[in-house]
Parts: sequence; structure tokens; C-alpha cells
Amino acid sequence: MKTIGAKELRINLDQILDQVANGEEILVSHRLKKHPIRLSAVYAIDSITSNDRHAGLHAFDAASKKSNPFDPKSSLKDLYSQSLSNKYLGK
Repeated sequence: MKTIGAKELRINLDQILDQVANGEEILVSHRLKKHPIRLSAVYAIDSITSNDRHAGLHAFDAASKKSNPFDPKSSLKDLYSQSLSNKYLGK
């Protein structure tokens, strides 16, 4: 298990998070704290199936294909009024 300082964590956050996501555990020490903090992944990237990796993208793609009920040429005030009418008056 690797030990780093808090400053190194701040400077190299992206790289350290990649290491943790790949299954490595890292201890982070701070000069004002008695005990170090352990960084570890909830689950390793290898345990995620390819379907799970792309599930969010599929959901986003499906949501983006929904039709927009509002007229894009309307003013913001009109869109807000229309949204309230739809919500509370069921129009």
C-alpha cells in the first residue's frame, strides 16, 4: 500500500484516482491529522461488465431522443408560464 501526502493528492488527483479505480489502495497523510486516510475503490473497474459501463450512455441517448414539448422560439417567460400550466392545470 502506497502512502502519499495531502499536497501530492491535490497536485496529482486525476492520476491517483485512476490508480485507486484500478484496485490500488493509497494512504493519504496530512501534517495536522493523527491518522492517515485510506483511499480504496468501492469496486474495481475490471468487475464492471461492458453493459454496465455503457448503461448511462444508453439512458442519456434515449433521453435525448425524447421530443421537447416546448416551442424553442418562445421567450423564457412564456416557456415558464407554459411549464406551470402543464404542471398544475394539466394542459
